[in-house]
Amino acid sequence: MCIAMPYGAHRRVLAGLTAMLLLAAPFGCGQKKAGTTEASVEFAKAEVRTFEISTLSSGELEAKERVELRSGVERQTTIVEIVPEGTRVDAGEVLVRLNSDEIKKDMEEEELQVAEAQLNLEAAQTAYDIQVSDNAADLRKAQLKVDLAKLALDQWESGDKVKQLKQLDTAIEKASRDLDRLNEKKAKSDELYKKKFISYDEWKRDEISLLEAEASYETAKLDKKVYEEYQIKRDGEQKRSDLEEAKQELDRVIKSNDINLKNRDSTRQNRAVLLSRRQERLAEFQKQFEACTIRAPKAGLVVYGSTTQRDDWRSQSEGPIAVGRQIRNNDLIIALPDTSEMVASVKVHESMAGRVRPGQSALITVEAIGGLVLRGHVESIGLLAESGGWRDPNRREYTVRIAVEADTHAERLKPSMRCQAEITLGTVENALSVPVQSVFSDGPVRYVLVPDGARLDRRPVQLGRRSDLFAEISKGLGEGDRVLVREPRAGEVVDKPWDPAQLADAGYTLDEDGKPVAPGFNPAMFQAGMPAGMQAGTPGGGESGRANRGQRGTRPGRGTEAEKSAAPESKPGGNDGQAQEAGPKPAPTEGAAKEAPSKTEPSTDPAGAPAHDQAAPKAGDKPKPGETGRND
Repeated sequence: MCIAMPYGAHRRVLAGLTAMLLLAAPFGCGQKKAGTTEASVEFAKAEVRTFEISTLSSGELEAKERVELRSGVERQTTIVEIVPEGTRVDAGEVLVRLNSDEIKKDMEEEELQVAEAQLNLEAAQTAYDIQVSDNAADLRKAQLKVDLAKLALDQWESGDKVKQLKQLDTAIEKASRDLDRLNEKKAKSDELYKKKFISYDEWKRDEISLLEAEASYETAKLDKKVYEEYQIKRDGEQKRSDLEEAKQELDRVIKSNDINLKNRDSTRQNRAVLLSRRQERLAEFQKQFEACTIRAPKAGLVVYGSTTQRDDWRSQSEGPIAVGRQIRNNDLIIALPDTSEMVASVKVHESMAGRVRPGQSALITVEAIGGLVLRGHVESIGLLAESGGWRDPNRREYTVRIAVEADTHAERLKPSMRCQAEITLGTVENALSVPVQSVFSDGPVRYVLVPDGARLDRRPVQLGRRSDLFAEISKGLGEGDRVLVREPRAGEVVDKPWDPAQLADAGYTLDEDGKPVAPGFNPAMFQAGMPAGMQAGTPGGGESGRANRGQRGTRPGRGTEAEKSAAPESKPGGNDGQAQEAGPKPAPTEGAAKEAPSKTEPSTDPAGAPAHDQAAPKAGDKPKPGETGRND
């Protein structure tokens, strides 16, 4: 099985391989041994060394902090002036001017409306003040009428009525006395007339005077009776009616004043609200007018919004930001990144993201500046994985932000520069290791090729931690053992079954069929978790089912272990050095095609992932002549 290396890993692998080959040159570089097929420079020694485990990812530079300048104009407008992209500006400097002709026209019209509204409000206030004054005058008049009516009633009851009664009583008393006097005079006149002392004419005059006195007396009594029975009631009712009407008029005036004042106040408030709205609208127009001039809030590098949003459909259809381009509300026009602090935003495959931690060191290579290499450290890891898009919908990657230590190169760094980041995941201290190119796969068995006379022999090994250059050998090799670091040619590998002793030394065991089992693998537990029909030994199940469906299931896989470093580290388990007793089956002849048995057992690679990408061959299966041992 061939596993592709991460992007950029091949260059580092080749560099490491060249260095190892140079170290191996003293062991026979340039010399040919009898019967050998390759020069000794194609071999490397298993050595105790310290190496770093790292991963390579790509992405682009971003400013740690940036200010986005968006259009604050609520209507569609156009750019009439803009600073060139890439210009470094200072705080307060004018960056963009938008067309403000329509806004200015609306603002001037609104100023006239505000002035008119102000005059209307002043007129309404004056009318309100006049109404307040009129209400006070009308209220005083109405109250005065009430007071006068009340005084008139009191005057009649306490003065005029008593006075009139007194006058009537006086008239009756006077008429009574006159009548008594004339009665006496008439009696004397009668005696004198009988005696012929007075004339008949005088006697008649006295009689007439008596009649007049009697009539005056009766009239006086009648006047009092009429006044008491009729005039007093009429005058009382009239005075009380005048008072009641005055009071009702006072109530009408109070209510009328209240209504009129409310109307005036309502008009005044409406005019005030209208003026306030006009003023707010004018202020909004002024704000919009000011928003047509965009200034830099802080110093920074000018980057157009169309550059930062080059994947946006508008940027693609309308083109880059330029003079004359239409701008809508909230459109991003300019971004001012702070290039003094930069971060590298790179994509890390989900299989590797679990091993990335904040604080891990990294080397960032910026190809746009002649391959400039800067140091940095992991700042954060994205919370959610991102899809690979329509090109690779099954790919899942996490965004890792790496703080860049720019030092003196800050002025040269710009956002969106492509970069590669090599993140150091850990360090393997003083471990026996071999070049990762020397490790091959044959089903669950990892092995290396060691010299065996003129040919090569397969040596099973147990792997530990791995990097892009080296793989730790936990079991199966000793320090100084030489291993092949290239693809074997046809006929170079000795065609023989696996040696049970060597398998046991590397930690592998054999199942009941004599097939190797990876360290720490439990077939029973694995089968228990498989769906029905997919367990080993069932029709169409397991890897034999894959072979029956036309997949290659028996060709021994050979793959570099560079990508294996992406899997979480795990120490191989299993019985150390103990192999199950199972005799190897006869090895087939070289060149004969080998098919997978109908019953296979899934296996687990040293990294802990089930190796069911290929069928596990029986012990003794080897690459066919002409094959490299790699499953492509």
